[in-house]
Amino acid sequence: MKKYIMLMVAVIFLAGCSMTPKVKEVAITTTAVEKLPLSISNPQPLELQEVDWIIVTEENIEEVWQLLRDKNEGVALFALRHGDYERLALNIKDIRAQIGEYVVILKQYREYYESDK
Repeated sequence: MKKYIMLMVAVIFLAGCSMTPKVKEVAITTTAVEKLPLSISNPQPLELQEVDWIIVTEENIEEVWQLLRDKNEGVALFALRHGDYERLALNIKDIRAQIGEYVVILKQYREYYESDK
């Protein structure tokens, strides 16, 4: 009995699919659009400010503290362990690689927009 009910339900579903209305044809037209001018001018390179790094070790820590006291400036010391410094270097490498990919993409956009004006 269960098999017959399942068979009937399957037949109803299959028959229902054959009764769907016909799909009307749709005409698709395309029109050429004029390229917009590339609004990016020649960007100027960054002018980064110089940062002085002092490597502090057990051997030179007293000398560094004295140097900082003599300059009488507000000072903040940041320390990285060897593994953290390596991870920082790897992060900078990944950032440079990503920027390199963006440069390639931007050059391709520029070629596209500046060709066949």
